[in-house]
Amino acid sequence: MDQEQKSKSPKLGWTFEELASSLSVSVPFLRLEVKHGRLRAAHLGRRVVVLDTEVRRYLAQASESDRSWR
Repeated sequence: MDQEQKSKSPKLGWTFEELASSLSVSVPFLRLEVKHGRLRAAHLGRRVVVLDTEVRRYLAQASESDRSWR
């Protein structure tokens, strides 16, 4: 697979470091969200990964709860 094909492939999972950078939050914050059950993560060997579908669900839920504060 060349670089062009790879860049067109949808992202299936995120490491905590990638997700923290993308969302401008800290890795400890994400770990706390997992601990509290608000974000689901999976272990793939030694690596912890958050599926892209779970990230989208988490963000949608956060957006909905934000509306309830108003």
